[in-house]
Amino acid sequence: MASDSETIPLLSPYHMGNFHLSHRLVLAPLSRMRSYGNVPQPQAILYYSQRTTNGGLLISEATVISETARGYKNTPGIWTREQIEAWKPIVDAVHAKGGI
Repeated sequence: MASDSETIPLLSPYHMGNFHLSHRLVLAPLSRMRSYGNVPQPQAILYYSQRTTNGGLLISEATVISETARGYKNTPGIWTREQIEAWKPIVDAVHAKGGI
């Protein structure tokens, strides 16, 4: 009997640069607009970790790189120390489940 990865191309492994993905499904970037003061909130840890698969690629929501680069209210930033520190447990949760 053929495995799913042999019959369903989206479920087959894929090598992308330094990343070895276990399948070809990717979480696309989303704009959740739930970051108050442009600081990612703790609920983002649950949100991203629920969508993580071992060897799966997640692309985070739009992350603002400066105060003047915002396109929407309440989007997360990454230009202050507070914002950077808020992203760390989110990234750690994804990596803990084997996500990229």
